Amino acid sequence: MPGQSGYAVGWGTLALINAGLAQGKGRSGLFWLVISLLFGPLATLLIVLLPMPGVEARALGRADWAVLGVVLTVLVGLVVVLMAGGSTGPSTGGG
Repeated sequence: MPGQSGYAVGWGTLALINAGLAQGKGRSGLFWLVISLLFGPLATLLIVLLPMPGVEARALGRADWAVLGVVLTVLVGLVVVLMAGGSTGPSTGGG
């Protein structure tokens, strides 16, 4: 399928970006590359939210929860749109 190749390239690019991001936070790039290939944007969210090793985690404040809620809402919406075949508007009938 021609449309799937662009999707795969984007997913692979995200996995490489996540590996670099994970290394920057002192985590294993190879491990997060594999996790990112499996889970994509959810892995990005985990990398960003997990504290660096050796750094004590702070409690999430109200604004942090609000941002997390927005991100998760957008991700769920994106999954719904992708599962619906990528169409976001009403059908025009075509004929």
